Amino acid sequence: MRRALLAVALGGLVLAGCGGSSGTSDKEYRADADAICASIKSQRDRLPPASNIDELRAVARSTIAINTEALRKFKELKAPDDLKAPHAVIVARLAETLQLQQRALKTKNPKSPALQTINVRAGQARAALLAAARQAKLPRCAQL
Repeated sequence: MRRALLAVALGGLVLAGCGGSSGTSDKEYRADADAICASIKSQRDRLPPASNIDELRAVARSTIAINTEALRKFKELKAPDDLKAPHAVIVARLAETLQLQQRALKTKNPKSPALQTINVRAGQARAALLAAARQAKLPRCAQL
C-alpha cells in the first residue's frame, strides 16, 4: 500500500503536453497536442518498472523530466479562442502535478499524512486535466 501511494504521487501523474504552433486553427492545435501526448506516453512506457523505493524514485525523477518538458511545450502552444479555457486548465493542472510530484519525491516517509494529501490532490489534478483534454477533444491526451 505504501508503495502504491508513493507510486501515484511520484510517477503516475504524467498527463498532457503540446508542441509549438501558431494556434491558428483547432485542427492544428489538436494535432500538436495529441502528437506531444503520444510522445509522452511512449517515453513513459519505456521507463523500467520499479521493484524498490530507490528505483521508484529514479522512475519518478524521469517522469518529472518528461512532465517538465510537456509543460514547457504546452505553454508554447497558442490555443485558438474556443480552446483557450481547456488549454489553461491543462497548463495549470500539469504545473500543479509537477509541484506535487516534486514534493512527493522529497517525502521520506511513504506512510506520512503529507504524502496521502499529495496523492489526493494529485488525483484531483489528474481528473481535471483529463476532463479538460476531453473537452478540447484531445483523445491521446485524455487517455494518459
